[in-house]
Amino acid sequence: MKKTLFALLTAALILSLTMSAFAATGLGSYTKVTAMPAAEANGSVGADTTMCAVTLDEEGRIVAVVFDVVQASAAFDATGAVAGEVNAEPQTKNELGEAYGMKKISPIGKEYNEQMQALADWCVGKTLEEVLGLAYEDADLKAGCTVWVGDQLIALEKAVKNAK
Repeated sequence: MKKTLFALLTAALILSLTMSAFAATGLGSYTKVTAMPAAEANGSVGADTTMCAVTLDEEGRIVAVVFDVVQASAAFDATGAVAGEVNAEPQTKNELGEAYGMKKISPIGKEYNEQMQALADWCVGKTLEEVLGLAYEDADLKAGCTVWVGDQLIALEKAVKNAK
């Protein structure tokens, strides 16, 4: 009983010390839907959802951030009948890692998940306003992330606004 009580008190102390270093955590997402009509061949509909999880310190600076994207799509024929698998669970770009295949066309030779990690690392220590003001011009960021990050910034802004 004494060991259990000591363990619980220790865990509570560690949790309280840890939580005091971080003011808030939030989630944000941004979804774009695309459609290609079916005339004589198959058409498709897709949704790209960019997600962001962020932790802020008491001053509103980013302590940790993660970005990821799910690209889900379905095909249909000219009659509107679904063609292909509709119950498949798509992997995120981070889950795909090397299998996503961006490295071979990347001007810096980095895969998507590596570029998102570079973006996340670059954001740490900055406020949302600093990130939004510098993201498209910063040479350090461009050295590790050359993909367009507009959707990530929208998701980050929502995550910061949702942070509690």
